[in-house]
Amino acid sequence: MVNQNILLTIVFLIIVNNCRVYSRALTYAEQQIQLCINQDSTRQPLIIDTDSDVDDLWAIHYVLNVPTIDVLAITTVGDGYTKPLYSGSNVLTFLDLIGCSNGVGVGFGATAIELIKLTLKYSKVPVDILVLGTMTNLATAISEDRSIVSKIGTLYFSGGQFKPLSNYSSLMPNLTIFNYLYDTETLPGNPNAYLDIFAMQRVATSGIKHIVAMPGSTQNTLPVNLTQLFETLKRMNITLKPFVLNFISSLAKCQNATESDMKWWDNSAAQFMVQMQTNNSQGFCRQTKNVQSLYIMSADAHQFYGQGVIDTDMLLPNASGLVNYTICTQADSSIFLAEFLTKINSEKLYSCQHQYSQRFDIRLQQCMLKYDSAVQPTNMAKTDHFLTPFFLSVYLFLYIIYFLV
Repeated sequence: MVNQNILLTIVFLIIVNNCRVYSRALTYAEQQIQLCINQDSTRQPLIIDTDSDVDDLWAIHYVLNVPTIDVLAITTVGDGYTKPLYSGSNVLTFLDLIGCSNGVGVGFGATAIELIKLTLKYSKVPVDILVLGTMTNLATAISEDRSIVSKIGTLYFSGGQFKPLSNYSSLMPNLTIFNYLYDTETLPGNPNAYLDIFAMQRVATSGIKHIVAMPGSTQNTLPVNLTQLFETLKRMNITLKPFVLNFISSLAKCQNATESDMKWWDNSAAQFMVQMQTNNSQGFCRQTKNVQSLYIMSADAHQFYGQGVIDTDMLLPNASGLVNYTICTQADSSIFLAEFLTKINSEKLYSCQHQYSQRFDIRLQQCMLKYDSAVQPTNMAKTDHFLTPFFLSVYLFLYIIYFLV
């Protein structure tokens, strides 16, 4: 009898815990807002969070032409490769140049955080997120409202380092080395991770069920080879618009770097996302791997700061903060390039076909104004999950049955 009482107590605690973590039911007024938006749920909704560099814009161009995706919002972060003042304008200007002036909502600064939170909250179905820069925006959004975690479908990330711990010659920090971003010791890491390593770890450990990454090491096997680019265009009989062709062939010039240093960075992450979403076994990522990764955040780690490590079982058996990722470990540049060029040449711009008044963020604003007086801010400190009374009733019912029997 004691064991049965203990079992019922455990069931009770599990139920209460599950009712408190990460989710909060929409109030009646909030449900009305969700219905009012009249969201198209036939395609996979997506938020793109970007630092608005050149390769980010390639990725955005590609995704907008994918028929299975509905881009609900593009948000920009200012601590990556583009300063805050320019991140939003870069995206808006680019969308205008490719013929998508009013099709997708763009947010930057504090607006980006609100757009992420509200889009996730009021979407009828889980929303995938493609992060092409640091995790700063998403980490802030989650910190302000943890209920949105349950609305994230899969988080896709461009970059990250997943290096076996055994590959390090020594695990002792070199106290003679000062750790600066972009120095030779930090360079093996990935900037989208180490530029805000705390945000990276905060998001990763927030409870998001599925995280997929296109590691920097795999991206580096996809060089921007102009000879290959033009040969592929000729072989596939593709004629890109002059602006698009110049834009994708001028990365080295835009970066004031050499061609050999340029890779298909963020657009490979976007393409890997689509491959995973559609379960395409013939995609450019030829091999994936499930890993548990740990990012080193201690400042006194010196040359290890911001490094992402895997295979910690033997050397660090009690390590905390391990996170599950699915990563691409092998890529085919020919398949990648053919798919990328085909999509951007199609000029379908599926996510840009909404009329301005029917855009998700515009409908959201209109519907919030309509029902605004009854809407209260979310607060995860509360326990107003609508399932709580139901589960407690089930528990009490089981408890009564137990004593009657």
